[in-house]
Parts: sequence; structure tokens; C-alpha cells
Amino acid sequence: MFKLTPTNNRFYDLFDRAAELQVRAAAQFLDLLENFSDLARRAEEIKRVEHELDEVVHETMKLLHSSFITPIERGDIRRLVQGLDSVADGINAATSRLVLYEIAEIYPSLQSLARVLLDSCRAVQGVVGRLRRTPKLEEMLPLCVEIHRLEDQADQIYREALASLFKGGGDPLLVIKWKEICEFVESATDCCEDVADMVEVIVLENA
Repeated sequence: MFKLTPTNNRFYDLFDRAAELQVRAAAQFLDLLENFSDLARRAEEIKRVEHELDEVVHETMKLLHSSFITPIERGDIRRLVQGLDSVADGINAATSRLVLYEIAEIYPSLQSLARVLLDSCRAVQGVVGRLRRTPKLEEMLPLCVEIHRLEDQADQIYREALASLFKGGGDPLLVIKWKEICEFVESATDCCEDVADMVEVIVLENA
């Protein structure tokens, strides 16, 4: 079972903080796409959230190295917090490309992807938040299944977006730009699925 000590509780605090930040990044990204203005400033806000999550990763690694006892396997702690960080990395990468490529009008499929990503991030937050309570696998499975469903939905949106882009006969350079941006967002949903898989393993290992 999970060992509950003050130091171990601090790990859960860090997990919760990382999960909160990846939700915040996803929410800000969707809001940016749905209210497309002041791109540079709002991209910088998302970048700051991503940097906050980097700091959580550093703090987790520091705590990991100074802790004799950990609530779960050390490798699982490292992979979990880095997985949450990867979600925000993907969001930041997509946002930075919007600025770099001087995008003037949003591709509708990107909004659809961003909505699915936000739902995925919220489900991930729910899964991670339950770790503190020594959950049973049957408690976690519905949320994990939902995260897998959302990842499949994102895959479908991404495939349809690519088909539309390449059949549309638009500017080839713009097609390449949108392909890359959509790919970053779809990859972020993959990272959410990876986190769900990690949590399932952690729960099974500590049952």
C-alpha cells in the first residue's frame, strides 16, 4: 500500500500542482483559439505556465533525491511528473508556432483538437488527484477509459484535419504549418493517455 508520511504527501502535492498547471495551459490555449487576438501576449502567458510546470518537475526531482522513503517507485514518480510536463510542452510548442508562423486565422480543426485536449487534461487531473487516497483500480478505470476514448477522438480529428488540409488545394507552406501545429496538439493528447497508463501501473503495483 502507499506509505503516508509528511514527505510522501509532498509528492502528492506536487503531482496535484503539475496536473493543475497542465489543465490551465490547455484552458488558456483553447481560449486563445476561440478568442483569437493579442496572440503574442497570450502565448507568453501559456509559456509562463509551462515554465511553472518545469519548476514543479525540478522540485519533484530535488525531493526525490533527498527522500529515503517514497510513496511509490522512484521511477514512477519521475515518469509521472515528466508526463504531465510533456502535456504542457506540447501546448506551448503549438502556441509558439502560431506566433512564429504569424498565423492570422485559426483552422477550425485545431479548435476541435484543443477542446478534446482540455477534456483530456481535466480527466488526467481527476486521475492524478485520486492517487493520494490509495485508490483501487476499479475506481480509476472509468477515468482512464475516458482518457483513452478522448485520445482516439483526437486521432480521428487529426486524421480528418490532415485529409482536409491536403485535399484543400491551399498554400503548401500554410498546409505544412497547420500540419505541424495540429500534430503538437494531438501529441499532447497522447501524453495524457501516457499519464493514464502510468497511473494504472502505479495503482496495480501498490494494490
